[in-house]
Amino acid sequence: MSPASLGCPVPMANPLRFPLLALLLGLAAGAARAQPAPPLPDPTGDWFTEGRKGVIHVGPCGPVYCGSIVGISEWAKDGSAPKDTEGHSQCQLLIIRDMKPGDDGRRHGTVTDPRDGKVYTAQLWIADDGDLRLRGYIGLPLLGSTQHWTKFTGKRQPDCHFSPA
Repeated sequence: MSPASLGCPVPMANPLRFPLLALLLGLAAGAARAQPAPPLPDPTGDWFTEGRKGVIHVGPCGPVYCGSIVGISEWAKDGSAPKDTEGHSQCQLLIIRDMKPGDDGRRHGTVTDPRDGKVYTAQLWIADDGDLRLRGYIGLPLLGSTQHWTKFTGKRQPDCHFSPA
């Protein structure tokens, strides 16, 4: 005997159950097929800034990446290195900080303009051509500018003098 013949209501199938089940199975199958993102290219090295007026060393600083000025092309008339906003030499000045990997193939952190001390949100990545890109911005990346840095292969001195290759 069926439940209906005994006067019992027939349970109705939940109309959301099957589409929801299909959605969950689809998500599970997609997650099982998802591959981890490939590691980001390592930006470690010395890089000529745009215009070749400086050399920045980028490398690991603990679990993140950072960058310091290691080469300066324009010196003061007295032969000293340019100064930051606090009167200290820009030689060895840390200007790229806390670059952590993001899901977009870039590292995210901050960059400081050594001329005025302003700090900007930044993205750093190695482009397809092997050169480094650094995008500094306020608020949205759309409202910033990107610098194109090339690999430095010359010789540099601890006092921030350098000779291009």
